[in-house]
Amino acid sequence: MHQKNVISQLLVWIEQSLDQPLTLDNIAAKSGYSKWHLQRMFKLLTGEVLGTYARRRRLTAAARELRLTSATVACIADKYQFDSQQTFTRGFKKQFGLPPAAYRRSADWPSYGLQPPLNMANEPTPEADIIVLPSMKLVGHTQQGSCTLGQLGQSKNRLRQHAWRNLLRPDQGPPAVAYGLMSLKPDAQQRDRQQMVYTAALPEENAAGEAVTIEPGEYARFAYQGQVAGLQNFIARLYDTAIPQMNAVRREGQDIERFYPASGCCYGDDQAAISCEYLIPIRRGEDDLRVG
Repeated sequence: MHQKNVISQLLVWIEQSLDQPLTLDNIAAKSGYSKWHLQRMFKLLTGEVLGTYARRRRLTAAARELRLTSATVACIADKYQFDSQQTFTRGFKKQFGLPPAAYRRSADWPSYGLQPPLNMANEPTPEADIIVLPSMKLVGHTQQGSCTLGQLGQSKNRLRQHAWRNLLRPDQGPPAVAYGLMSLKPDAQQRDRQQMVYTAALPEENAAGEAVTIEPGEYARFAYQGQVAGLQNFIARLYDTAIPQMNAVRREGQDIERFYPASGCCYGDDQAAISCEYLIPIRRGEDDLRVG
């Protein structure tokens, strides 16, 4: 149990240190074990090679930054401690099959090469049903904001709350279903930030506001029931672990939150209970995905 706790704490530290020097010597010094013993223990408890895992997690963080910011390839290589842009490009292409610039330009975001974070708690990965949505006309209210990758969770939560407060009227009863549409793109003005756009929307007969269209297509649908405070961590697990394990391609389009307010709310304080589905636009590349 002690060794498992050591590895669990070390995994948290690695996640917090992906943009810091992460040699085996650094990691071993942090753990308090010899380099040889730590590598053996890590392999025994996780099935992974420590140095390989740390490098793949670092490149996965760099891939996320390529997709969600407009920071230059050279800046990203420097941030994640690669000794040159050439070394970064070589390692990146080996893991993802594309050089960084081509990976950024791709309209789709394939999950190939993404390294999920290890989880010593053995929490089950959220399971998806694959559904096809028709085009839908809604009415909604849009909020926009900008943040760094590190601020993403808190910023999205604030944006969501503001959008729902501006759309829902106190004199109305809860609608049967409500939709939240979220998209991210690099901030055109600040290279290290992304632009967030969140639209709270209801069926046309339930609200007044701007016209909103949900694009038709295939989505991976995940169910969430819990507190408001846990939703962003849940979404992070979908992108970090569930989508890569499905080997799905995230196609262009907005993420969709489908709330059932009669079973909870659309927003509120951190302790408020919500019942929702989170839908990610995908294109399937595997035959074994479960259809629902």
